[in-house]
Amino acid sequence: MIESDVTVLDMEEEFRICPACGYKDGFHSMFRRDGEIMKWLFICPSCHKIFDIGLKA
Repeated sequence: MIESDVTVLDMEEEFRICPACGYKDGFHSMFRRDGEIMKWLFICPSCHKIFDIGLKA
């Protein structure tokens, strides 16, 4: 998986519905290291698109 596979979104009040396919029951989580930063990314269980809403550790 490459970085261009990730869709970056601005976080609004809630992130529960997939903006790509409309799936309404939340997301799976994944983590990806980017240098010293660990990114917390979200995968839609229906269409499998990956989203970055800006959470980092």
